[in-house]
Parts: sequence; structure tokens; C-alpha cells
Amino acid sequence: MRGGEGGPQSPAENSAWKRRHTPVLQQCDLNFSKRRILVSETEALTLIPHTAHAPPSSNYTKRFHSSSRTHHTHQKHHRKKSSRTDCYRNWAYSTRDLSSYKDKVVFVSYNILGVENASKHPDLYYNVPSKFLEWDHRKKLLCKEISGYNASILCFQEVDRFDDLNNLLQKDGFRGVYQVRTGEACDGCAIFWKNELFTLLDQENIEFQMFDLRNNVAQFCVLKMKQNQSNSSLDTRTSQALPSRSLLVGNIHVLYNPKRGDIKLGQIRLFLEKAQELLQKWGNIPVVLAGDLNSMPRSAMYRFLASSELDLKMYDRREMSGQICPLEYPSRTWNNYESR
Repeated sequence: MRGGEGGPQSPAENSAWKRRHTPVLQQCDLNFSKRRILVSETEALTLIPHTAHAPPSSNYTKRFHSSSRTHHTHQKHHRKKSSRTDCYRNWAYSTRDLSSYKDKVVFVSYNILGVENASKHPDLYYNVPSKFLEWDHRKKLLCKEISGYNASILCFQEVDRFDDLNNLLQKDGFRGVYQVRTGEACDGCAIFWKNELFTLLDQENIEFQMFDLRNNVAQFCVLKMKQNQSNSSLDTRTSQALPSRSLLVGNIHVLYNPKRGDIKLGQIRLFLEKAQELLQKWGNIPVVLAGDLNSMPRSAMYRFLASSELDLKMYDRREMSGQICPLEYPSRTWNNYESR
């Protein structure tokens, strides 16, 4: 979530993380899919949060304020539960019959943990062996993870070794663009796509510093599916129903600070406005938005994304992103957030 926060935050998550050997791959917030399959009519698969991360019952509230011994017992139980499930999330499939749609796009988004962020925040990875934080080790795991998805489009956040990544991914047929953050930070966002599948039609970026909204950035690419990869795989009836073979991809890394929901909201609002502008410019093409939004499910920020409306008078800016809410999200370690 945070710049430099890509590893496990609790003993349970750390246990599952070690087993999966993917120490750098942080799921972007709001439970956006680690992998999304986009088909015609923008039908997409979504993820349901694992039950280990579901809001607790009222009974948990009592346990949260109980003795430290009870708390450790709960953690031990949580670790056992995680070991049985490996913290995998369950796919939620569309109720529509998609068997006739042969033309699919595999969309992957990760906060990959910037090299500088990993080295400057060792306190966030105190349980992680140092060799797992080394870039030469992590980049191999990253490429191995990506290859398992047969991805069409990749969106990364906290990228500070773009040239290195670009050289590695070019071997797998990807082409990419990069937007570095402003200010003193040395990481940014990157979008990659399979060159055999897509042609880049347009590219735009947002530097939020220009709007007095900190040094975060966002990027957009309009990708057109190449002719030999599009309608040839669809039947006549289906191909006639498709108005466009272009796609707008947006990628953002939102400010981390849990107390500045107002800044987060400003960034997300500009992000959505630019997406709306570009999709209209290119004929209302499908849109896929990815990123590390540094906001939690069911938060005010999530409601704004889902409905495009938010009554600011109802929320304290420190609570808008839902990051400071230990009772609702017990699987994360929130104790130190007030000091950051």
C-alpha cells in the first residue's frame, strides 16, 4: 500500500507469503483483481475477499480489547487458519454465458515494491530474510509470477528499476511506458502490453503536483488490438456486436498517508475525470483502471469509486480511506500508523 509497503504486515500474512515465495508482489488495494480477464462488453472477473479478511463479528470487538494472552491465542489460531487456505482468494464468475467470447485479455496489476523503499523501510519487513528483498532475487520471482498468467497487459506501481524490468519483459514480447513520480521519490508507475496483441494509440500522464496534490502520478494508455488478433477469433454475430477493439488502461499510485483522505480523494477524482475525457475522445471505448489506491474496501473512498458521489460532511478526512480501523480489519497491523 504505502511507498515501501509491499510485504506482509502480520504473522499470518507473513506465513502465507513465505509459502508462496512472492515477497515483492503486493496486491493493490480495494481488492482490485490481481488478475482480471476482460472480454467484449467489458465483462470482467472480480475477486471476493478471503474469509480471513472479512469484517469480524461483534464478538471480535470484545476479543480485541481482551488480554494480550487472548490476543496471541487469536493470532495463533489465525496462522493455523491461513496455513490451511494459503490466503488464496476465491474467483467470482459472471452469471452470464461467456462461452461465445473467444477474444480475452488477461490484465495484471501489482505494487512490486520499489528497491529504494525496501531499503529505507526495513522496519516494515523485519520478518523477511534480507535475500528476499534483494532486487536481483525479486525481479526473477516477478517475471516467473507474471509468466504464469499469460498476461496481455501489466500495470505496476513503485517501479524504480524500469529499464531493468523493460529489458526482462521485452524478452517475453512486452512493450512498456513509464511515468516517474515528482519530487524526491525515484519510483513511479509503468504499463506494459504484449506487442503482438496491441498497438499504442495514445499516452497521457497526470502529475498531481501541478494541482497541489503531492508528488504522486497516474498514467493512461489507449491500446488498439491488432487486426490479426481481434475479430478473426470471433463468429460473425459476435464481431458485429463489438463497437471497438480499443481499450483505455489507467494506472495510479495514490498517496499513502492514512490521515489525508482529502488528498487521496482529489487524486482519484482527477484520475477518473481524465479517464472520462479520454474514453469520450476515443469513442466511449472500454476502460480498465488499476493501481495501488491505498484505501480499503467499504471505505468512503471505495464508495466514491463505486458511485461517483460522496458527502464530505459525513466523513473525517483521517477515516476516508479506511486504513485506520483496527476493529474492522484485524488482519493488518495498524498500531504504528499514527506515527507515520
